[in-house]
Amino acid sequence: MILKFSDEAILQGLRDRESSFISYFYKEFFPQVRWIVERNSGNEADAEDVFQDGMLVLYHRLSYGDLRLNCALKTYFYAVCQKIWYKRLERKHRLLYQSDTFAEDILASYSTQETDFSEEELAKTRLFMKHFFSLPEDCQRLLRLFCEKKTFREIAQIMNFKDEGYVKTRKYLCKNMLRKRIMKDPEYKQYIAYE
Repeated sequence: MILKFSDEAILQGLRDRESSFISYFYKEFFPQVRWIVERNSGNEADAEDVFQDGMLVLYHRLSYGDLRLNCALKTYFYAVCQKIWYKRLERKHRLLYQSDTFAEDILASYSTQETDFSEEELAKTRLFMKHFFSLPEDCQRLLRLFCEKKTFREIAQIMNFKDEGYVKTRKYLCKNMLRKRIMKDPEYKQYIAYE
């Protein structure tokens, strides 16, 4: 028997990072994304990249509570992935045929209200997420709490640290560790070269 989940259940599973929902999402949603990409001058590797970037957009919207669906989740996700792919194709075209204006155009952002993101933002998010999830779990938790605007006192209580001073020190060390990992990444060096 094949399980089917409602959009709400899928979104909650993704929000909670439950591996069963992530696997389900991939199995249900990836074939259509691959079809969109391969039908428009892409290959399976391109489709994988677009799917991951679409997941980043979806996860970002879920995390910050600004996802408002007025259609089916599949429709929304396909639209996001289609925009990502078309934007890449457009960028490739400009690179090949209009190299003199490419540097200015590459920083242009998407201009639709529901899918307001850019290649630059996706690249930065990918790089950040890659290294954020490589941090020790206590660093990830501390930085998440800090981003949720918890006070040093609240973080000390939640994480059972001895005092606020220790939280400040750990935050500095964790943030510094993340910054160093990002700056050593070859993708970061390549990204900086284009700025």
